[in-house]
Amino acid sequence: MPTITSITPLSGVAGATVTITGTDFGATAADNTVKFNGTPANITSATTSSLVVVAPASGATGPVTVTTKGGTANGPVFTYIVVPPPPTITSITPDSGSAGITVTINGAHFKTTTTDNTVKFNGTAATVQTATATTLTVLAPTSGTTGAVTVTTGDGTATGPVFTYVTVTDVYVVGTSNTGHSYWKNGVKTDLPANCVQVRGIFVAGTDVYVAGTDNASNPTYWKNGVGVTLPMSSGHNDGRATSVFVSGSDIYVAGYDMINGAYAVPRCWKNGVALPMTFSVLGYTHSVWVDGSDVYVAGSEGPATGNLIATIWKNGTPTNLTDGTNVAEATGVTVAGGAVYVSGYEEGQVQRVYWKNGVAVPLATPGPYDCSQWGIYVSSAGDVYVSGVYQNLAKYWKNGVMFDLSTTTAGQGIYESAMSIAGSGKDVYIAGNAVSLGVGYWKNGVFTSLPGASQVNGIFVK
Repeated sequence: MPTITSITPLSGVAGATVTITGTDFGATAADNTVKFNGTPANITSATTSSLVVVAPASGATGPVTVTTKGGTANGPVFTYIVVPPPPTITSITPDSGSAGITVTINGAHFKTTTTDNTVKFNGTAATVQTATATTLTVLAPTSGTTGAVTVTTGDGTATGPVFTYVTVTDVYVVGTSNTGHSYWKNGVKTDLPANCVQVRGIFVAGTDVYVAGTDNASNPTYWKNGVGVTLPMSSGHNDGRATSVFVSGSDIYVAGYDMINGAYAVPRCWKNGVALPMTFSVLGYTHSVWVDGSDVYVAGSEGPATGNLIATIWKNGTPTNLTDGTNVAEATGVTVAGGAVYVSGYEEGQVQRVYWKNGVAVPLATPGPYDCSQWGIYVSSAGDVYVSGVYQNLAKYWKNGVMFDLSTTTAGQGIYESAMSIAGSGKDVYIAGNAVSLGVGYWKNGVFTSLPGASQVNGIFVK
């Protein structure tokens, strides 16, 4: 009759190799039957004093027995060690989106405590918000990039589908609405304070929204998140406008002008509420400000008391005239790209319309000698130059000098459209304005979006 003196090891996982030591075993594997708590095991080798077996997959903790022709021997208990299975991922929803959105990961064998699961988006750790054994919800990490989503627990790592990051552009437009003066973020209107009576420019830095305009005491003013900051006027002046705002680091630059009783305007640019020195002849206006490093560019006009306004660009307060004073002219927008300074504007009475690059006029095509004005300028990362404006009182834009329609309106008496401001992000170009058949709002790559409650829009900013 067989006897069992020991089993080695006494515990293990299913499939583990176990050596049974004893006496009177059958000399061949076929002469022995080994069971783990009643479940037959595969015998891989046999001698009369030793059997080597595999712990059966379907076995359970309990005694090991050996049966031969001579009888059955009961041995020690073999304890099964259960190894939890590794996690698996079956799907992620959605599989694309912007940083910060909630993503649901479906699968199996997740841990029910959030901190016991490590989720990564292409190697960047994500915040796990909720956890069950089959579902995790996480936030797509801000610094993540397109790539596979993985889930790691103490039991292993699962690799899931690819999550594709999509850049979402926020569109801000400022103007006049049915409730006063407002700005819209992605079509949602926010009213500005009641003391805001005119708005022209908008800039967004981080989560802060800056709007340039005029308050109800005729002061040039900018509003930061709805809180007004009054800008000082020239001595003796009592009427002013803030027309454009630009934020560089912690510095706030505002362009505008101030007057005496609506006349004798002088060009102004304020930095953090303090007027910067500007050289000009007798009077002038400014309409746009752009900061590039330590250089401050302001677009506008200057002129004598009785002569024509001259389109002018100031760099750090020093003016460069873009026209000769033969006709009334204004510089309306400025941007810096690739080390070059681009300026939009118009000159009355000129058949050839232009923008300026580093002070040199670049032609803009028009089909005839009709009224035409240009209000904004943008240069894409590819180097394409876009100008927004009006031709025959119809909304237009120019790309590298070629004119394109923004509406299908036919020019006629009493018709007036606008394309007042232009901005861009990546390959996308945004223009704020209005069209007879479309309403008031903005175009993105030529497709119009109407803004609720808008009656006029003057500025646009995207980020």
